Amino acid sequence: MRSPRRAAAIFLVALSTTASACATPAWWPQPPAPADPAAAPRSAAANWLISRFDPTSKLIPSEFVPGAADPGGSAYAVTSLKLAGVGGATASDAVAALAPLVNVHAQDNAGADKPGALARLILAVRSTGGNPRSFGGTDLVARLEATVVTSGPNAGRFGVQDATYDGAFRQGLALAALSTISPRPATITPGAGGVNALPAVAWLRSQQCSDGSWMPSRANLDVPCAPDPVTFASPDSNSTALAVLGLRAVNAAGAQSAGAWFTSVRELDGGWAFDASPFSSTDPDSTGLVMAALRALGTPPDVNARAALLGFQFGAGAAAADQGAFYYPPFSGPPVPNVLATNDAILGLASGVWPANLVS
Repeated sequence: MRSPRRAAAIFLVALSTTASACATPAWWPQPPAPADPAAAPRSAAANWLISRFDPTSKLIPSEFVPGAADPGGSAYAVTSLKLAGVGGATASDAVAALAPLVNVHAQDNAGADKPGALARLILAVRSTGGNPRSFGGTDLVARLEATVVTSGPNAGRFGVQDATYDGAFRQGLALAALSTISPRPATITPGAGGVNALPAVAWLRSQQCSDGSWMPSRANLDVPCAPDPVTFASPDSNSTALAVLGLRAVNAAGAQSAGAWFTSVRELDGGWAFDASPFSSTDPDSTGLVMAALRALGTPPDVNARAALLGFQFGAGAAAADQGAFYYPPFSGPPVPNVLATNDAILGLASGVWPANLVS
């Protein structure tokens, strides 16, 4: 899950790459061809993620709770390793470690399942060749589908949790995760009215703003999209990118018009910020997500977008343990490696269309 504004070892690379390659499962992709200009930075970022997995827990430690693991970041990192074509053994170990943590990770304090957490788990299991319908003693797919609200103004939305800051994001993420399942889950199986009439798809399409963007959530569809002075939510690149990716993943309509909006809010350096505020500036998370969405729209990002994204990657001049990682622009102090920024950056640098590239 995301807040509306997220501001919150090179010497090991050769060793971890070699170890992973020796134990790489047959279904794990080979390292990308050198002709891919994003291959080297993508692999460097993935190898930094490999260095973050704790050798005992097999998961990435939390950046916020000392001594705790980060199941969500770990699940996301598993899919990042798949996109980079490295770390198959690390990914397999992480997924095995996630199995007994399903309920701990996927339920909120009230005991309700969180669709975003379930979607991340499904994508991680699928990317490592597992079966999300039988994982950790539960059916992740059925549980995700069971979170769909069945009545009232939010009918079709995944999750009963407040959607003020992540409604469109988690909806797109959930649709994308379900699109990787075969046979096709009921929630995204078209009936007589086609895929656009499905409640989960219709809810997301109804949330779209007239300019092609998405806000996290719109409680009143009769009110035009605009920044909310109370919640500070507004049309944003992250919600729009995941909405696009989710709709394209299930072959629904409505995503294409977002392309013009992405162009209209692009920063001068070629990247993207979280929103269109005049005080916003390019960040790696937003840029990575938009780059992935543009591929889904059939308009691959240009070299300027890639250059803007790579400006946040620690290079050869950084501390050895930081090299390859991406950082989120700090409010103060020096930049520090960030797991979420690195995951989002790898998604932006990946070849192919997500999430199909996780299972192809």
